[in-house]
Amino acid sequence: NHIASVGLIREDTIFRTAVIMAHEMGHSLGMQHDRGLCNCASYTCIMSAAIHRQPTKVFSSCSYDDYEKYLLKYKPKCILDPPLRKDIASPPVCGNKIWEEGEECDCGSPEDCQNPCCDAETCELYPAAVCEDGPCCDKCKFKTAGTECRPASDECDVAEHCTGQSGDCPRNEFQRNGQPCLNNLGYCYNGDCPIMTNQCISLFGSRATVAEDSCFQENLKGSKHGYCAKENGRKIPCAPQDVKCGRLYCLDNSTEEDPCKMHYLDADQHKGMVEPGTKCEDGKVCINRKCVDVNTAY
Repeated sequence: NHIASVGLIREDTIFRTAVIMAHEMGHSLGMQHDRGLCNCASYTCIMSAAIHRQPTKVFSSCSYDDYEKYLLKYKPKCILDPPLRKDIASPPVCGNKIWEEGEECDCGSPEDCQNPCCDAETCELYPAAVCEDGPCCDKCKFKTAGTECRPASDECDVAEHCTGQSGDCPRNEFQRNGQPCLNNLGYCYNGDCPIMTNQCISLFGSRATVAEDSCFQENLKGSKHGYCAKENGRKIPCAPQDVKCGRLYCLDNSTEEDPCKMHYLDADQHKGMVEPGTKCEDGKVCINRKCVDVNTAY
């Protein structure tokens, strides 16, 4: 599951190059080219299909909508989980409002800074302060250890608590992989509870359900409509015990007679596969397209 946006840039101006890079990154983040009703506070917007003579610095209303849909649909943890200061590799720049390694704080320029804890000239805390801001900082002091700073979002998540030694909330952690969830319909996997029913709903709408077991026998064929893996462009059939870890089959509950529905699109074939960590039998989950014991899977 690797998606990339690639472009050959043949420009000699830094600004135009930056706009093209922002445009291509926008595609990787779910943004389409601007359509007829898209607008922004400029003559043209970053996701315009063509680069104009006067490049822009702003995204359109449609780009914001596309990005929101991307976040809600895919929930990319690398974006939604805020980085720690030590994760930022660039040298610290005092005054950029980014608290980087080597700084005690950063509230922007002296003209912009309104934080009572931080000296904007030096990016150092005032003598009486121990923190600038953050979920575990209150009035320049650390919150008491054990104070909840990030509630559990669902049963596969766990709440995080302040340590009493930092203004930051600890890195987001999850329930262990394999923990039963959704009334034993599934098992936790990397903070989610993947089950086939929800995957069918995501592909075919709210009325969709998982197709009958006979449909999954298609995965024994190793055809473009039913397989477990691909090697050098060749479709590899599932072993009989792994048929529910290959292509996903759904019932869309329409009036059509064929009860087997699967999702197939050449450019996005992985979307129709059963997701890793999904329950395939009682006590078993799909890992690497195989239905394995949940107690040894992780």
